[in-house]
Amino acid sequence: MFTGRAVIPVKILRPFGDWSAGDVVLIEDWKAKELWEAKVVEVIDEADKVIGEIDRAIAEERESEPLTSLPAGLYERAEFYMYYLENYVRLNAGESIETINIKLTKLANLKKKLEHLKQIRFRKILEAVRLRPNSLELLSRLSPEERRIYLQLSKIRNEWLGEE
Repeated sequence: MFTGRAVIPVKILRPFGDWSAGDVVLIEDWKAKELWEAKVVEVIDEADKVIGEIDRAIAEERESEPLTSLPAGLYERAEFYMYYLENYVRLNAGESIETINIKLTKLANLKKKLEHLKQIRFRKILEAVRLRPNSLELLSRLSPEERRIYLQLSKIRNEWLGEE
């Protein structure tokens, strides 16, 4: 699930390696997950920032015909914050109702917007496969997950149409 392609800001809670308590550092998503679960770090909640990036990506996709480039690691950061928000609520049931409601609202918003972005981009990937299979220009604008889909569908399309 976590790939190390996204960096997450965390605050160090207790000395760890070269880090001192109170340091704020950027670490890979899988490390952030492990250290947060071990209560070594506190995740700095940037879910709102990621939601804003997804909103901008959706707006760009609506305004342009070809696929646009996404910010690096956007899907991975969104996945991380969905994991974080779900587990924060589960592990901190004693928090105030207001705090829990804010986290749940962010989680619902993040899931909904990410799904919407994926749907828009998937439709565009299908159209790109139909019109321009195996385009290096298009490949450069896709996330690693999207590249895999685009290349596999291009291969299937070319086999089907005999254009190998």
